[in-house]
Amino acid sequence: MKQFFKCVVLSLLLCVNSAELLAEDDLSVLRVAVPSRPPGLGNPYSSLPIGAINPNHVLYDALTIIGDKGVILPGLALSWESRGESAWVFHLRPDVAFSNGESFTAQTVVDVITYLRSKDAAGYLIAGETAMIDSASVIDDLTVQINTNRPDAILPKRMSFVYMVAMKYWAEVGVDAFGLEPAGSGPFKLKDWGQTTGSYVFQRNRSSWRDTGNFDEIHFTAVGDVVSRAQSMLSGQIDLSFKLSLDLLVDLEAAGFNTVARPTYSIGAWAFHQVDKNSPVADVRVRRALNLAIDRDSIAATILSGVTQPVSQVATPDVFGYAPDLPLFAYDPDAARALLAEAGYADGLELRAVVRSDPSVPESTLIYQVLAQNLAAIGVDVELDPIPGTRWLSMYFSGDWSGADILDTSFNNSIHGDAIRSIETASCLKAGAYFCDESLLPLIEASNREFDPVLREQKLQELVTALHYNPPAVYLFPYFDTLAYSKRLNTIQMTGQRVDLEKITIKK
Repeated sequence: MKQFFKCVVLSLLLCVNSAELLAEDDLSVLRVAVPSRPPGLGNPYSSLPIGAINPNHVLYDALTIIGDKGVILPGLALSWESRGESAWVFHLRPDVAFSNGESFTAQTVVDVITYLRSKDAAGYLIAGETAMIDSASVIDDLTVQINTNRPDAILPKRMSFVYMVAMKYWAEVGVDAFGLEPAGSGPFKLKDWGQTTGSYVFQRNRSSWRDTGNFDEIHFTAVGDVVSRAQSMLSGQIDLSFKLSLDLLVDLEAAGFNTVARPTYSIGAWAFHQVDKNSPVADVRVRRALNLAIDRDSIAATILSGVTQPVSQVATPDVFGYAPDLPLFAYDPDAARALLAEAGYADGLELRAVVRSDPSVPESTLIYQVLAQNLAAIGVDVELDPIPGTRWLSMYFSGDWSGADILDTSFNNSIHGDAIRSIETASCLKAGAYFCDESLLPLIEASNREFDPVLREQKLQELVTALHYNPPAVYLFPYFDTLAYSKRLNTIQMTGQRVDLEKITIKK
């Protein structure tokens, strides 16, 4: 019934000529549909800056930017170099000011790092992601040294998600007030959070070093439901939307919209609670058997329309550290049954899998069901336990899975395009670790100490290979971004995994 209603609504809306609904005075406005309002409003540290469209991308800048294939690009830092194993020096862009007029200097970087190391920031995800940073010190106004508590070869990559803010203003007004009236150096600044209208407005920041002359405002509208996001485009209210289901993407393309579906650097997976020695998944034979039981090719072809392809490692082809010669797990139910029998489960077994009831990929719920069917075919009875995202986060970070054997998760390489993040996630180093192979710890430390990129890539590939043969999860598919935009806009540009909103041009 829901699918029928969706089809009826979309069919009616196809008749609407969206261009005729645009007022002439809207020509300098970009209208974007997003799934939700930023969780901390203008506080950039309340969540990690991931996603193809993230409002923080145009409010703030970081020292570096991650480009295609994980290449590090200049941001607020023009260059950088290591000094020994535990220090990096960054040379900053001159004449940068925040939207409130405050200057960006080396002291700003020191103040940001000091805050992220303080007790006040301890609850933020970004504090954990930057735990290797010990301190920062000013060399001169445009040169700053960041010191680490252990060798970290990819600190310049990590600095790509540490946004710089006007810290004097932050200290003066406090976190909550700053979130309501933020000050960044990006090409847009806040005009109105629109807490009564549902749409929030960013206006052009003419003082930004990456100023845009393409349009004057961005109107972000929070639309939680994917069908409603598609409807808002078809009715001419929205120019650009993302996180649409693949079937809606087809409908929008048929209606004349431009569409994009492309894999990201992150991989969906069903993680094993291997550290629970009472769980069947503590046995590597069981973990390999479950990987062999999944018909990934059929899922990719039918549910995912060929947009993304199966993987059998923690990295995707565009991620630094990807091991190109690793084989995929074949779909081999007979081999899976043999491994289960060898592990003592010839008569089958029961597992509980916790999955998100509000997954980031709309197709995930159907994939969960197919996975359970595939596993049932080899005698593994999987109880699917859907939970909301807030409870899922608690389980993931605490390591307390309430007795579950499997947790729906991902290996997220999107932040800095480097396999080390997923490797460390699938290791004893993770807070609330679910998988621990102590033999890998010296290899992880060696990769973090290796500053030669060729040698470091080899070390990462060795780790990725080890996690293939001793799998921490059922490997599934790279996540993918879906975008749709009206013909009112010229071609969308992306840098790495993010849409360059400030570079979009509007057709006259």
